[in-house]
Amino acid sequence: MARTRNASDLRLLLFVAGAASAAFASRAAADDVHLDTETTLQAYDVNSPATPVIWARRRLTQSLALGYVKQLAEPRVDEPTPSLQLHLRLRLNQEFGSSCTAGDQLCFAVVDPDRRGSYTPIVDDGYIDLPYAYIETRDGPYGFSVRAGRQLHSDAVGFARVDGVSARVEPSSWLAFQSVFGSLVRRTSFAGSDAFVPSVLPRLDLEPDQRSLAPYVEAPISTWLGAVGVELGDERILRVRASYRALQEHGGWLERRVGLGLASVPVNALRLDAHGVVDTLQLGLITAQLGATLSESGWRTRLQLERHEPRFEPTSIWAYFDVAPLWLGSLRSMHGFGDNLDLSLGVSGRRTELSAGPEHELGLDGMLSLHDARDTLSATGFGWAGGTGPLWGASLAASRWLTRPVRLEAEVSLIRIDDPLRAALAGVSMYELLAAHFALSEESELEIALSHAHSRAAGQRLSLLLFLHLGAWR
Repeated sequence: MARTRNASDLRLLLFVAGAASAAFASRAAADDVHLDTETTLQAYDVNSPATPVIWARRRLTQSLALGYVKQLAEPRVDEPTPSLQLHLRLRLNQEFGSSCTAGDQLCFAVVDPDRRGSYTPIVDDGYIDLPYAYIETRDGPYGFSVRAGRQLHSDAVGFARVDGVSARVEPSSWLAFQSVFGSLVRRTSFAGSDAFVPSVLPRLDLEPDQRSLAPYVEAPISTWLGAVGVELGDERILRVRASYRALQEHGGWLERRVGLGLASVPVNALRLDAHGVVDTLQLGLITAQLGATLSESGWRTRLQLERHEPRFEPTSIWAYFDVAPLWLGSLRSMHGFGDNLDLSLGVSGRRTELSAGPEHELGLDGMLSLHDARDTLSATGFGWAGGTGPLWGASLAASRWLTRPVRLEAEVSLIRIDDPLRAALAGVSMYELLAAHFALSEESELEIALSHAHSRAAGQRLSLLLFLHLGAWR
């Protein structure tokens, strides 16, 4: 199997989690300790009108999060208290499903290298990963903070998961600097998974015989990430956030991008913002956004214009697709009428610049919600018309607290697709949901949800979701 973790990796992960738990428990009386566990079971089937194969998904996800915060000084009212923090999340994903041909009892494993015609190593039957695991000192002199370990980095360019070191300093409320350096986390990293990685060819640690069956899979490689950023100004006048980020592999540049964000609140009721990301390797705009939000007399109105220019890496399996730049514009207004009624209305436009010529589409959407301390009833709807054919949908949802710890929920929705490029999917699809939520404590919850969907193309579909969240803090 392509990504099966060996026993030593599993023992190391369990040792880290156990050691952290013991350390937290020993200091629980004096310091802040947080413990969260989540268990999710999803059961559903996936297939397509173009193939007789049915993919039965039976997915179990178990996560454990630990947090420890120790104050390094006496708390003060007028400034943050310096602290030492340790945070860790361990996640197990295990798939118990199988793939079968419709009307046949014979199933096959899509990750079995002994089956040359069906071997798909990028499909995972199960793996363990660490979404984050870091130690951090915060709120030191001049707002200095430093973090070491696996972490999620955010700047004006976007998000990245990094094994490395980051630092931030805020000498004043109008000035801040941040930087990060380390190795980009991929599925081939220790206890890693692909998230926020460039769209390049998949990389896996395969045996020679497995690699011969999957020549499109590349060997693991280290991708180094470095980024710096600065925030300058007061949002009441103008706040600027600028970042530069670079990725390097084999001594060559994989990515070099600059991000810029602007925000201004010239008057209390109006907020202006802008954001853009530019590629400096192949000079050009990747994404840009301009927005204005007006809040007045209970109404909140948002006007937004976006530009997207997808860029695919030359080594990506997606490189042969035409790049389709988009213009998106929207105007949306929301209002709360007292404590029991919320209303939202919006209009959107989209221009897709295809090689055969531009396509234009217009969309409308709305939401109405009635609620009180016990009951909630909401209705939503949307519709698009234009180059890709009409598309519309509507849903009605309701929930009620039977008792304070028990809440029931129901939903029904319809969606109509009429796309000339996807004639096999044309028609109306229906979806229904029944769910029950049980509040076990202030920090814990159990949810059970059963849903059903039907469409002419896919037929009947059932899905089961079981979710258990247990939390504790001290």
